[in-house]
Amino acid sequence: MRWNRTGLLGGLLLLGASCGASWADDLADSCAVPPDLALVNYPADHVYARLKARDPLRILVVGSTSSMGSSSWASKGLATAFKAYPRLLEEALAERMPRIRAIVIDKTAARQTAPMVAAQLDGLLAQNKPDLVIWEAGTTDAVQRLDVTVFGDALSDGLRRLRDHGVDVFLVDIQYSPQTDSLYDFRPYLDYLLEVAEAQDANILRRYAVMRHYTEEGRFDPGAPGTAEQFRSASFVHGCLAKQLATMILTAAQQQP
Repeated sequence: MRWNRTGLLGGLLLLGASCGASWADDLADSCAVPPDLALVNYPADHVYARLKARDPLRILVVGSTSSMGSSSWASKGLATAFKAYPRLLEEALAERMPRIRAIVIDKTAARQTAPMVAAQLDGLLAQNKPDLVIWEAGTTDAVQRLDVTVFGDALSDGLRRLRDHGVDVFLVDIQYSPQTDSLYDFRPYLDYLLEVAEAQDANILRRYAVMRHYTEEGRFDPGAPGTAEQFRSASFVHGCLAKQLATMILTAAQQQP
């Protein structure tokens, strides 16, 4: 018998939401992106099982650390107040599924390449026992000019082992800013990451394209001149990434296998 996932989870996820609004409605505001930047192509069976059982959902984030903002923020007391999207993901999921607890474990670290993350996966899985792994990949690899084939092979191997361990996977690709884009050739890594994701049935939060879209529309300014404006701009984009990722995760949970 095949479950109607949308019907089964819909009431559970919406229960407690204000004004009966859908958990996807948040993205109809200033965080909205074109549909092709929010595609969910594969189901998240393990997330679905947790939501169906109303058990806590454990999410492990690995890869290179998300931007923590300008070094000048520390002198103005802003560094500790800043929340990168992994820290905001718990809040975004809690808004959409108030009766189920989401536990987000952030194990990202500075200058982590895909081979370095892949080498740590077995230990991280044994220690944290996640239902879903979010893997940030590509930024450090491109900056360090790691051979793109080495990058792709490590990513493929890591994704296979995550599947073997019985967890769902979301990839998060490279961060975007015009400044870094002029210094590094990100395109080979973005293309290879997409190929690997399609081969391994892994959904992708297309962070590079989303941040570029916000920049081109004037919603996000990576080169904001003032400290306060830098903080506001970074907080906006990380808040939007958390909202979009939460929506994509729950969309994947409702897809039929």
